[in-house]
Amino acid sequence: MEIQESIVHKRNLIDAHLEKLIPLVEGPHGRLFEAARYSLLLPGKRLRPLLTLAVLEDYGVPIQEGLDAASALELVHTYSLIHDDLPCMDNDDFRRGKPTLHRVYGEGHAVLTGDFLLTRAFEVLAKEPELLAILASRAGGEGLIGGQVVDLLSEGEEIDWERLEFMYKGKTAALFSAALEFGAVIAESSDEDRAALKRAGECFGIAFQIRDDISDGTSSDLIKQKATALTLFGRERAEELAASFLEEALSSLTRELPTLEKIFRG
Repeated sequence: MEIQESIVHKRNLIDAHLEKLIPLVEGPHGRLFEAARYSLLLPGKRLRPLLTLAVLEDYGVPIQEGLDAASALELVHTYSLIHDDLPCMDNDDFRRGKPTLHRVYGEGHAVLTGDFLLTRAFEVLAKEPELLAILASRAGGEGLIGGQVVDLLSEGEEIDWERLEFMYKGKTAALFSAALEFGAVIAESSDEDRAALKRAGECFGIAFQIRDDISDGTSSDLIKQKATALTLFGRERAEELAASFLEEALSSLTRELPTLEKIFRG
């Protein structure tokens, strides 16, 4: 199977597994599951779970062994997007071409739906304590949530690269590094490989966020006075920085991982 075809196959497996993890249910709480599926099943790249499955494939491990772990990452990612779109945060009206969850289901329901997806992710990993500890660390105050707090506090402020990099490592790179470390743990890789994959994920996440800032830099970020690499350095330097972090991500790998490298290069 060609690498690109393999990536499409993995994405389809992830989509099917997410549907199984968040089924439609009857009862007075059914609307919660309906709302969760509305956000979770919107068409997306599934980049974080793809990275986990790519590591497994490159290590010769059946990718089915990582579907729960990979899907848990997507549950957490979707929860973060739901909360990020709320009026008290970025106040966005659209996500992936559709009205944001709070615009369809209401703000309170959106908060609870995000909470449900986060909780479900931990439930999915409850029998995997090592993976659970990684996710808790990367999704918490020193990771995703901490980075989002810095993002919120930095609106309209002039910040330096040290603070911006901390924000990137938390709000974006933390889940990418978790995705690659998940693959390393499931594949029972060496400690050296695990550390290399964790670092590669962090560098890739920073490169990803800078490129996202550049693509979005003429619209909402400027309107909201968001601190980004684009506002701090300008387009040319920001593009150079993204390329540098991507190269570091690739050079961090201690062995050839063709599927992972293909995803890194886009």
